[in-house]
Amino acid sequence: MRKGTDNMKGKLRHHSNAAALWGMFLPSALGVMFLYILPFLLTLNSSFCSRTGGKTEYGFSHYADILGNPVFRLGVKNFFRFALLVIPLVCVVSLALALALKRWEPGSGFLFSMLLPFVVPSGSTAFFWNTIFSLNGWLNRLRFQCGLEPVMWDSGRWSFFIPVILYLWKFCGFFALVFYAGLRQIPDEYYEIARIEGAGRRTVFFRITLAYLSPVVMIVLLLAFIGSFQISRELFMLFGRYPHSDLYLFQHFLNNHLDRMNLPVLCSASVLLILVVCSVVMPVWLVQKRLSDTFEKRGEFNLFSPRNRSGKGRVRRILTAALALLFLLPVLFTISNSLMSPVEVTRRYSAEILEQNGLSRGGLHFVEPTLLPWPLTISQYKDFLLNPVYLRMFWNSVLLAALIAAGHIVVSVLGAFVFFRVKKRYMTILFMAYILLMVIPAQVLLTPQFVFFQTLRLEGSYWAIILPAVFNPVGVFIVSLQMQGFPQECIEAAQLGGAGELCILRRVVLPNIKGAVLVLTLYIFAEYWNIVDQAVVFLSNQNRLPLSVFLSDMLQGDMGLVSAGSVVYLIPICLVFAACLLGLREERSQ
Repeated sequence: MRKGTDNMKGKLRHHSNAAALWGMFLPSALGVMFLYILPFLLTLNSSFCSRTGGKTEYGFSHYADILGNPVFRLGVKNFFRFALLVIPLVCVVSLALALALKRWEPGSGFLFSMLLPFVVPSGSTAFFWNTIFSLNGWLNRLRFQCGLEPVMWDSGRWSFFIPVILYLWKFCGFFALVFYAGLRQIPDEYYEIARIEGAGRRTVFFRITLAYLSPVVMIVLLLAFIGSFQISRELFMLFGRYPHSDLYLFQHFLNNHLDRMNLPVLCSASVLLILVVCSVVMPVWLVQKRLSDTFEKRGEFNLFSPRNRSGKGRVRRILTAALALLFLLPVLFTISNSLMSPVEVTRRYSAEILEQNGLSRGGLHFVEPTLLPWPLTISQYKDFLLNPVYLRMFWNSVLLAALIAAGHIVVSVLGAFVFFRVKKRYMTILFMAYILLMVIPAQVLLTPQFVFFQTLRLEGSYWAIILPAVFNPVGVFIVSLQMQGFPQECIEAAQLGGAGELCILRRVVLPNIKGAVLVLTLYIFAEYWNIVDQAVVFLSNQNRLPLSVFLSDMLQGDMGLVSAGSVVYLIPICLVFAACLLGLREERSQ
């Protein structure tokens, strides 16, 4: 009798746990279904659908037109040439930097400087890059001083390396921080055993470090691919919608057809790209899954530990300072310009000859950048802070980013936990669908999402931006990979103690994935803090626009005023980063 009662209690507990798991997964599943899968299906349908003479026909005519379009082929060729160069390069450089950081153990100030390029608004640094690569820019100034003729950097043989430089500066620090977080999770006993057994450095790197980091490598690869689309913001600000042929990427093709709402062309082009990308992404994901199952993640993640200051010589401090300056230079440049008077900004950066000096030649005036403006003035800050339009945009940005980050973290952690707990084949297929949705360019889903929210009469509200952002599959992907290899004995011990699924997540799993949650918080907040495309498409009311839309037009406005606005705009993202670091330190001290 007692055995039957125990069996009945076990079954009830099993059903209760299953119901709790599906309840946790329901928000993510419904959000992805209505905001990503249905728009994707509409996209797929539009790629085959054509209307002629009032009749709807299905076929491959759009694909034939796309493949025969020389502009499309040019954009795809340049994009894959760009992606195949920068994605492996950023992974290698970021991992090397992370390994150096693990040895150096720098302070939080250096880690903060690494992150700034990723979180700084694209518009606030566009002027810096324009000052370097424009006809009257710093590089041509050096050539002029050496007696050489100026070069059109945006249309010469070196033009292709401009987006490469922008990409590496923007993402290297962030991805290095991601790798650094993963390296800090590798148990030291693995390395000790390898040293005892006489393993060489190469063997240790490939068999322990790289194998253990395989989920992190997968995260970086996918985020690096997504970032290869986002670099189009900087290219648009510098070179416009139709740059030189060497700088015309697939993103330009998508953006230009998005402006014309040419959905069939957008959909057909994107489906072709998705097929190519998934044929590469899926095998890589399967390989890393096999590798990550080799190890078990142990211990609690902490971004900081007591630093061993022995062996930190002068050379190491100099290298750290040089790297920090490299990451901070565009930001310092922006701060410097925000403290200049409008007359001083015009005198230093105008291409027109306002007065004859040693930097004037052939009707062209070369730039005179400085990090120490004189005289200093805060008039730009007064103009910005006393302008109610700018302040309203600023608080619009705060509201959007805060709601998106909070909602996204909750939905992503719950969804990822269910992927971790439910070991069924259909969940693996569903997770692969999440990866597929991640690599779809945002420009493709904007039009179907606009139609969806228009049907709900929400196209002019913040919900049209917040809901797709909250249910973005990227968060589930990042957290799920960090849960791979989590020791099952910890889960079983909690279950024997009577803990439910929500309690297991909160008390057992979450303390061990704080690194992933930190990375996700920074990534999502920064991504939607700099939002431009979604705001322009969904928000018709100018009073609802975020400040990032205004900053994206900085090259066409008052440079000093926008620089001051950019500095003010950096404050919230810096506070978010500082709060994350403080939270980790307080948790560790308990």
